[in-house]
Amino acid sequence: MSTRSRIRRSATLLVLCAACGGGPRLTNLRCREIPCQDPEDPFKLRLAVDFSDPSGTMGAGALELLLNGNLVEGVSLADLFNTQNLAANATQGTLQIDEDLSLSSAQSGTTFAAGVRVRNGQEQESNAPELDFTLSLGGN
Repeated sequence: MSTRSRIRRSATLLVLCAACGGGPRLTNLRCREIPCQDPEDPFKLRLAVDFSDPSGTMGAGALELLLNGNLVEGVSLADLFNTQNLAANATQGTLQIDEDLSLSSAQSGTTFAAGVRVRNGQEQESNAPELDFTLSLGGN
């Protein structure tokens, strides 16, 4: 195989790899309201996160809620996309999430990290952004 053929083949492989998209990506995890904790339920966080998924299959996947890096709950993204009027084949957008916390020791001042991760319809896993919180109970 000539050098020219190898370069052409390598360039083709790079283009094909770039078309793969690398799976879903989550960015800008944030509180969508201030305070982030629901005033009626201090164990509920009102979050938002931006997503991109070149495959357009995230609507067929699942959202995973994380507490200190551990999976707490999985939620169907089809239902979430539907209630938030996102097209099932959306390649980018913003998800609004209410994350209910299950803390083993629920004392005011407890610190924890809340995070999210998604798996698209092709079973590709995203990154898992986190936010650090200190639990506030009883108006503290």
